[in-house]
Amino acid sequence: MDTSLVAAARALAPELATHTDAHVRDRQLAPAVVTALEHGGWLRLLVPRALDGAAVAPSTYVEVLASLAAGDAATAWVVMTASTSTLLASYLSPDAARAIWGGGAAPLLAGVFAPGGRATVDGDELVVSGRWPYASGCRHASRIAVGALVGTPPAHLVCIAPIDAPGVTIVDTWDPIGLAGTGSHDVVFEDVRVPRAMTASVFTAVAWPDEPLARVPLFGLLALGIAGVGLGIARNALARASERVAAPRDGAAPASATLAHLGGLTARLAAATAYATGAGDRALAAATDHAITDVTRGELRLAAAHAARESAMVTRAAFHLIGGGAIGRTSPLARAVADAEVMLTHRMVADRVRPAAARAVLGLGAARDL
Repeated sequence: MDTSLVAAARALAPELATHTDAHVRDRQLAPAVVTALEHGGWLRLLVPRALDGAAVAPSTYVEVLASLAAGDAATAWVVMTASTSTLLASYLSPDAARAIWGGGAAPLLAGVFAPGGRATVDGDELVVSGRWPYASGCRHASRIAVGALVGTPPAHLVCIAPIDAPGVTIVDTWDPIGLAGTGSHDVVFEDVRVPRAMTASVFTAVAWPDEPLARVPLFGLLALGIAGVGLGIARNALARASERVAAPRDGAAPASATLAHLGGLTARLAAATAYATGAGDRALAAATDHAITDVTRGELRLAAAHAARESAMVTRAAFHLIGGGAIGRTSPLARAVADAEVMLTHRMVADRVRPAAARAVLGLGAARDL
């Protein structure tokens, strides 16, 4: 684990927290935060070393996101979605990847992998139309990557276009109970022309960088990133609850049962963190040895789903531990609960993932869709 990056994220978290009110109000990140992300290296966490990226270990990635989310969950979420979108660099041609990520500050790339549109081939271009919800960070992005189906039988491609390309529109739809600052609006393409060089298949192509991180399952990294944000939300909630419990009340010490409850929550969160980071590092070791298996894929997804669920549970428990003192609309604990619940709806960590992941871990079935 790169402890210097984790330390830097922890140092940035208090500053991020000062922008939370604005993020909730404006339903997007503050300009100062976007600038800090672009120029602080936070958008190059998963960019291949061949493109001068950090290509951090999965455990570092989880801890960085958790540390950022402890300050502001929306910021960490946008870092997560933008970072996992940069994994496309390994599936584009090297020249196309260098055109986007070669040198300087990394651009903020919004991305939606789900095939929300169709594409037709027209010479050296694809003509893409469709609508994609949940385009986190799209208001600040310079490019948008969207999944589309092309051909017969339909094949999945990710198509990358400038956010201001003709035919690209952001539709203001994002008004959620939590993670409002992610600005995850819908993006619409109407006959947007995308050069073939700016398209990639993450299902049939082989990553070109000869680097271990490029061989770690892409969707496993995405799921770990979501879990990392959840862990940070829970850390913030638990810290807020602990402060309230520790505050003296008429000189009386906290009740033993309350302290035991806090201790149990702390242990559960630490255990979930250890499972997520450990699974990530085991996957990286397997990738280093060119030995990714179905068990590897299954464990990544199981660990991420478990960490996400435990994070939401700890956040809820911290909220209820404080009770009426946490129910204000702007209460940090109330916001943490809303953020955690929205985090938990992501399909990468949803309940439906766990049976397939468990089968893979137990050697009872393939995990190619994980």
